[in-house]
Amino acid sequence: MRISTLTLGGGYAMVPVMQWEADRLGWMKKEEFLSLLSVAQSIPGPIAFNTAILVGKKVAGVLGAVLSGVAIALPPFFAIVAVAGLLRPFLHNVYLRAFLLGVYAAVVGLVFNVLIGLLKRQRWALLRTMIVGVGVALLLASRSALYAVFVASIWLLYVWGR
Repeated sequence: MRISTLTLGGGYAMVPVMQWEADRLGWMKKEEFLSLLSVAQSIPGPIAFNTAILVGKKVAGVLGAVLSGVAIALPPFFAIVAVAGLLRPFLHNVYLRAFLLGVYAAVVGLVFNVLIGLLKRQRWALLRTMIVGVGVALLLASRSALYAVFVASIWLLYVWGR
């Protein structure tokens, strides 16, 4: 939790501190940490979170993975809640609302850009295309089935993608 609380610069700034701490505490040598880091980079999600979970699992099993994941995620969560609380009185301010709408648009654009990149790199077989198409159609037709459609689509892609 100390690493996540005191490190500025995001996930990639936390990784060297994690490596230093793991080596200092005798949990693992640099080579082993770098091996886990390469695995963490191949898993979707924030690099600091993935690395913390893998290091925690290596050191203390599943409980270590869960605790390290919680420890790395809690400080940013509380920071976001605190900033949101500070901004709440100013939400009626036209300039702040315009800024937040601009940030929202930028985030949507960045996520869409990543999606397009992923779609371009994907090998599209007929079955995979049908699964994605049906999943998108079901999500557009009924938002109440969001999680079920998402999980079913991921499962089908995994099972038939082997």
